[in-house]
Amino acid sequence: MKEICIRKASKSDLLAIQRLLSTYFLDMEGLEPENFMLAELDGNIVGCVALIKSKSHGKDFLEIHSIAVHPNFRGKRIGTRLVNYLLTTIGDQCCDLYVRTTAPIFFEKLNFKKIENSEKLSVWEDCENCEHFEKCTQHALKYSCKH
Repeated sequence: MKEICIRKASKSDLLAIQRLLSTYFLDMEGLEPENFMLAELDGNIVGCVALIKSKSHGKDFLEIHSIAVHPNFRGKRIGTRLVNYLLTTIGDQCCDLYVRTTAPIFFEKLNFKKIENSEKLSVWEDCENCEHFEKCTQHALKYSCKH
């Protein structure tokens, strides 16, 4: 396999990002193409991940959002490379990085730790009134940038 390039997305990548996210029924609501890092092979987008700054209960935090790897390229460490690249970009913004996911094992392999529902409520205001909170299929995890 040729070398996969990891890069920051631009506005011209919008359609490719939307197409990849739609494979997993994910959308870009509230996201801009510039929020994404991309994995590219031979001019084709084969993976993406977004990093967003969020605010909840007066606290700012960073969140990984909408990670996807094209089905033909899964199992080739593209998701791992995208997250590791993203971790190198946050540098001075060092704080806790959160993710809500249906694939917690992937993130645990990257040193993310599961958080309790009480912390999930303190991070995401939309969880507070969610009728599915007690049986939520999204696991919440945190990566602590502080060593």
